[in-house]
Amino acid sequence: MRLASAILALAILLSLIIAPQSALIPASAGEDRVLKVLNYSEYIDYEVLEIFEERYGVKVVYDEYESAEEAWPYVKAGGGGYDLIILAHSHVRLAIDQGLLTPLDKDSIPNLANLDPRIASHPADPNQEYAVPYMWGTTGIAYLEGCVEEPPSTWKEFLSRAYMEKYEGKISLLSEFSEVVEAGMIALGMDPTDKSYWTEENIDKVVDLLVDLKPYLVGFYGASQYIPGLVNGELCLAQAWNGDALIAADENPNVSFVNPSDGTLFWVDYMVIPKDASNVEDALRFINFLLEPEIAAMNAKAVWYAPSIKKELLYDLAEDDEELKDILENPLVYPQGDVKLIPSPVLDSEMQRLIEDARSKILAAQPESELNSTLIVVAATVIVVLLAAALYTYSRRR
Repeated sequence: MRLASAILALAILLSLIIAPQSALIPASAGEDRVLKVLNYSEYIDYEVLEIFEERYGVKVVYDEYESAEEAWPYVKAGGGGYDLIILAHSHVRLAIDQGLLTPLDKDSIPNLANLDPRIASHPADPNQEYAVPYMWGTTGIAYLEGCVEEPPSTWKEFLSRAYMEKYEGKISLLSEFSEVVEAGMIALGMDPTDKSYWTEENIDKVVDLLVDLKPYLVGFYGASQYIPGLVNGELCLAQAWNGDALIAADENPNVSFVNPSDGTLFWVDYMVIPKDASNVEDALRFINFLLEPEIAAMNAKAVWYAPSIKKELLYDLAEDDEELKDILENPLVYPQGDVKLIPSPVLDSEMQRLIEDARSKILAAQPESELNSTLIVVAATVIVVLLAAALYTYSRRR
């Protein structure tokens, strides 16, 4: 899988060597420039970073995270030292409305013309004033054949005690709780795209459902945890993003993926520049760079997600690249018309509060068996202390 990526990377590097010197001179020649990037784990071809450094003379400091909830504090802090953050669409509108992002100089991003209009028109930022789509995908259920007797076909089936008890301790849900809550809503017959369902009462029902299932879970995992878990058999099932499931399947062919028939969540991730970014110039340059067809193709082959650019631009490259062609024609990367896609909603402040409250309640909840054990230990301790005190008092009286 990596051979074609390596060949493409080598070709690009060779083109840089023979390119005119003027094309290699950074805008601020002579300065030591650093671009600090924060992205989801397992979500880029690392050779792409080397190509950018070589082409523009910029040192890229690259860090990773597991969930939007983990990235959000950095955005709230003006970037937390990062110049560019890949952020889930769910939080983009919040960041815009709260004045946490730098407006984009679109003249510095001519490759915006490469965007797929369908993806570019997403309501998180349909005019790319503050955010540019990076990649998009779906959320479903990954499972390990041989470990699972019959894969679940719906969220309602998967998120049930009757199903999960068969695989206790070998199931994970996402660490990104907006996705967990939305899947729970679908399982309970609610439409997460309809804001009328986002009430305290309804979300409490989702919390009750997930707390009831918590004893069967090994945890709430990000990609860096559930991909190896599926590959090595520590997990039988995982709420997962489609590209991660395909990466796992590349290492272990027994890993498969289900698009739940009661609604497969569809999402877009964005490139944003925090308001306190210190290197806006190179952040804009990096956004434009990632929208180049050749670079987007490298990333697609490395992470198995659909880039935000027009598919036909990638097909032009796929004529001599069977690996890229396979991705473009893979129904798990580009879902077919029979898949019921439900767009994961753009959060407002109230919806975010409900998710954060749900997350706190679910993580704090103890399984009933553990709670009973704790109560027994506490009661026994109290009895022992009281007996010791009584014996001490009795001996003193004698």
